[in-house]
Amino acid sequence: MDFITSYTDLIEKEIQSLAFPSSPETLYNPQRYILESNGKRIRPILVLMASGLCGGDTKTALPAAVAVELIHNFTLLHDDIMDQAESRRGKASVHIRWNVATAILAGDGMFTQAMLQLQRLPETVNYKLLNRVFLEGINHVCEGQALDMEFENRLDVTADEYLSMIAGKTAALIKASLQIGGIVAEAPEEVTKQLGELGSSLGIAFQIQDDLLDVVADPEKFGKKRGGDISEGKKTFLMVKTLDCCTAGEREWLAGKLSNKPLLQDDILEVIELYEKYGITESAQSLMNQYYERASNMLAGFEDSNYKRDLEQLITYLRKREF
Repeated sequence: MDFITSYTDLIEKEIQSLAFPSSPETLYNPQRYILESNGKRIRPILVLMASGLCGGDTKTALPAAVAVELIHNFTLLHDDIMDQAESRRGKASVHIRWNVATAILAGDGMFTQAMLQLQRLPETVNYKLLNRVFLEGINHVCEGQALDMEFENRLDVTADEYLSMIAGKTAALIKASLQIGGIVAEAPEEVTKQLGELGSSLGIAFQIQDDLLDVVADPEKFGKKRGGDISEGKKTFLMVKTLDCCTAGEREWLAGKLSNKPLLQDDILEVIELYEKYGITESAQSLMNQYYERASNMLAGFEDSNYKRDLEQLITYLRKREF
C-alpha cells in the first residue's frame, strides 16, 4: 500500500484541518467520530489520481477530494440507520453511539460541509459542470439505495436489476470521484466521460466484491458479522442468483425465511450452503473480475504516467482486498 501513502497523507491532513466548531457537540462530535474511523479513503484517492492523470495538480484537487469523502460518510450514516446496522468499520454506528436523530442531523451537516468544500476550488474550475456531476452522482446514490430497499420485499429481482441498482448505490460516487478529478484538472469532455466509464465499472466490481466478502471474509477484518446481508434479506448478487437457480422447495423455504427478517444464524448458514451448492460464490467472483477487467481496459487508454501506474496498482489492490 506504499503507493497510496502520498495521497492518503494529503487527504488525512486536509480532513484533520477541517474546522469543526466545538459546539453544538451533538452535531460535530459524530462527524469527527465517523471521519476518524478506519475508512479506506478510496473515493478521495480516486479524485486525486484522476486529477494527476489528466495533468492537474493533486493539491489543487484536495477540496474536491475531501468533499467526496464527506458525502460518502454522509451516506454511511444514513445507510446504517436504514439497515439498522450496529457497527461500522469495527466501531459502533453513530446512531448506536448516540441516537437516530443525532445521526440524521450529523449526516445532513456533512452534506453541507461537502458543498462548502467545493467553494474552495480555484475560480478557473468549471464549477457549474463540477456541481452537476457531483449532485447527479449523489442523486444516483439515493436512487440506488431506494431500489435496494424496494428489492428487500421482492423475490423476482433479476441480475440486470441488481446491476442497475449498484450502478447507483455504490458505483455512482466512485464514477463521480474520477470525473470530478478530471474536471478540476480541466480535462476535455471526452476524457471525463472515459473516467466516468472507468469509475462505473470499478464501482460495480467493488460492490459485487462486497457482496462476496459478506460471506467469505474474516468478520474481524471486514468489520461486519458474517452473513449480515443474508440476515437483513438483502438482494445481493448471490441471493438473486440463488433464488433464480434453486429448486422450488428451496425457493419456498428461502422465501419464508426472507419474509421473517432478520434471519437466525442457523438459517444464514443454510443459505450459505445453498450458495456453495449452486456455485454462486464462484459466479460472483467471475462477474467481479469481468468488471475489474473493464476498468483496467478503460485505464489502458490513458497516457503513461506515475498517476496511471498508481491507479493500476489501486485497481489490483482492490481486486485482491479481503475487507
